[in-house]
Amino acid sequence: MIDKITITSIGMPKDMFKTRDVMGQKLTKPVLQAAVAVWHEKMLPEHFKAHAANRYHYRSRKASTKKKKARAAARGNSEARLPLVYSGRLKREVTRMVRVTGTAKKATANMSGPRYVHMYSKGGDRPFLAGELTATTAAERDELVKFVDAEMTRRMNEDDSKTVTRVG
Repeated sequence: MIDKITITSIGMPKDMFKTRDVMGQKLTKPVLQAAVAVWHEKMLPEHFKAHAANRYHYRSRKASTKKKKARAAARGNSEARLPLVYSGRLKREVTRMVRVTGTAKKATANMSGPRYVHMYSKGGDRPFLAGELTATTAAERDELVKFVDAEMTRRMNEDDSKTVTRVG
């Protein structure tokens, strides 16, 4: 199981996250969950494109792995040339379904994937696939921050209850 991509309280005031805070429970939780869903829908598929190895700084694969992928591509599996793809099982499983959970402080995406995703040795010659899958660039993080800010502002403006007041 690939566990997890987590988006936490990006630039939000600390008092917003008190567990009894209506605003935190009512507004922040769904906004952070929406940000995780945006990451899964728009940013995760980028990890399986041709430019991903350089963009996300994937660890270089062994020569034998590169040869196996080239043979698989020559046999007709053209996706085997892409990073993180050999048979396509990993890509299918992680992009198929996500379970988004969250609190007023953070939201988490739980994805299922093959067992080999977590089979790595620290300092060994195997790459950390789970870390490569959940890596983000500075531009993606900025995009998520802008999304959270815009969505939070929109929801605060739409909220007609008297518990929410925008200060500043």
